[in-house]
Amino acid sequence: MADSEVSRADASADAVAVLDRVVAGFGGEQREGQRTLTAAVAAAIAGERHLVAEAPTGSGKSLAYLSAAVASGRRVVVATSTIALQSQLVEKDLPMLARHGGVSFSVALLKGRSNYLCRAKLRAAARPDALFEVAPGPGFDGHLRALETFGRTAVSGDRAELGEPVGDTTWAAVSCTSAECPGRLQCADGENCFAEQARARAFEADVLVVNHALYCADLRAFGAVLPDHDVVVLDEAHAFAENATNAFGDDLAADGLSRLASMLDRVGVEAQALRPVSRAAEVLEGLLEARDGPVTGDPELTESLAAAAETLAAAQRALGQPETDQGRRAGQILRSRLEALRRLGAPGPGDVVWVERQGRRRRIRLAPVVVGDTLAERLLAERVVVAVSATLGGRPPFAAFTGQLGLGADDHDALAVPSSFDWSAQGMLYVARELPDPGRESEAWAEAAAVRAHQLVAAAGGRALVLCTSRAAVTRFAERLRASGAHTVLVQGEDDAGRLAREFVADETSVLVGTRSFWAGIDAPGAACVLVVIDRIPFPSPGDPLHAARRGRATAAGADAFATVDLPAASLVLAQGAGRLLRTRHDRGVVAVLDPRLATRPYRRDLLAGVPPLRRTVDVDEVCAFLAATTADA
Repeated sequence: MADSEVSRADASADAVAVLDRVVAGFGGEQREGQRTLTAAVAAAIAGERHLVAEAPTGSGKSLAYLSAAVASGRRVVVATSTIALQSQLVEKDLPMLARHGGVSFSVALLKGRSNYLCRAKLRAAARPDALFEVAPGPGFDGHLRALETFGRTAVSGDRAELGEPVGDTTWAAVSCTSAECPGRLQCADGENCFAEQARARAFEADVLVVNHALYCADLRAFGAVLPDHDVVVLDEAHAFAENATNAFGDDLAADGLSRLASMLDRVGVEAQALRPVSRAAEVLEGLLEARDGPVTGDPELTESLAAAAETLAAAQRALGQPETDQGRRAGQILRSRLEALRRLGAPGPGDVVWVERQGRRRRIRLAPVVVGDTLAERLLAERVVVAVSATLGGRPPFAAFTGQLGLGADDHDALAVPSSFDWSAQGMLYVARELPDPGRESEAWAEAAAVRAHQLVAAAGGRALVLCTSRAAVTRFAERLRASGAHTVLVQGEDDAGRLAREFVADETSVLVGTRSFWAGIDAPGAACVLVVIDRIPFPSPGDPLHAARRGRATAAGADAFATVDLPAASLVLAQGAGRLLRTRHDRGVVAVLDPRLATRPYRRDLLAGVPPLRRTVDVDEVCAFLAATTADA
């Protein structure tokens, strides 16, 4: 055996020994899939080779990769997509590993700057002449007093540490994004800054936990945000490419220039330099209001963006080197918006630019059509990447996923960890084959699907998560289910998403109706969720500019856009939705898809490739009987 193979084998054995000690320490049972994943991650780190691994729910993936990480002795960053998983790692898995693993290591959690109270903005917010980017919510004066107390007593300054939550607009008034922070050395509170203190702890940690957005911000800044590290574990890796797409993009609303002009006026910039900024904002707003969708190469808009950039550059010269905190913050916002204007006005060949409505205003946005090349250069070439997820779509080598990440055919290993679930015994996949075709008979389908959803929810006694592909469907299904009055119906958009998820789990017979944000991340084990209803095959919206650009790119390359873009995207989302059902080996239930095309179209095999191997049926009576039996003792 070659020396490198011996090294990888030894590393795997050491990591599995750590895992075994932890499992024995908390009285768990050994799972071969978990041990296999631990060995694979350890071998990847030791051999400096990327790893892509699908580890289904219940396989214990987080403890597996953490055991390998701490056994390696390397500095490791773990990046997740959701706050819930971050909390699990920091509050449960890593303490358990420290207690029983027999390896000494330090841990830190680092969030984006806007998650921490900013002392400078808190002080500015209390001034009578305070100027806010977004108007704070009602009751701000009372919240401000509570936040001032929080500033004196908080340990971390993290928003999560607040005893009484405040609204987003109120928090925005007392927190600072990276786009407006002048930096520790340019701030009077720099030495006492909560965000900087968190960053200092991060630079001392052996294992650092962050989210995808912050990790991508570090990639965009060429490593200026996070400490140097040897390995990154991308958990919930299915979402990483999309998060990277957002991170490497830019966006701007015209009123952002108007607010900036007001801020610059407050810090003493002469009106002569600000009037052109205000005029440019008015022109840009008018142009954006007249547009919707792709605008790449729009000459009138390009000219307006360039003119607005010139006015900001002149205002920047007029501002000079400000001496106050508020002036330096205004200068940082100015630099950030000037950079966005220049990029929006001169997109790269691989960028798409579009206009979309957000609230009452339109924004212009830019994003790279694909991020694989950028990730290959800034991430894959720099350190070992371990990408893990419960669902990656399809089977190894997960070509669609690895292509998005920039991985080549020979620069990584791929692994599918066996599930500990007995899928065919525990669950059922039902497709409503007899319903109308939602593409050709949308109105007939909509009515029939709502009736069928009501029938299934009644059979389950509530206990259902209804996943919709549009806001209109959320409204339609919620109205139908509420009409019966049989169950509490929780609806996305009527309350905070986190609170809705907690209420759904707490009220066992409730029904939660939501769209894309609930297709992944929500964890409702046991009798709280025995039925997952999916309204339609989750094909990407044809009107989405990024999706249209990706289809166009595939077609230009001679590929079938439906097969190479639409189907892999839909398959992954479908697998994520189906994965909400079984969370433990004791759970039972049904995934019901109300789109007959999943049972009748030739492409159904591609869509189902990543879905767990549940027992399949098209018989609604069989499904209702299974649900009744499942909930009989609940």
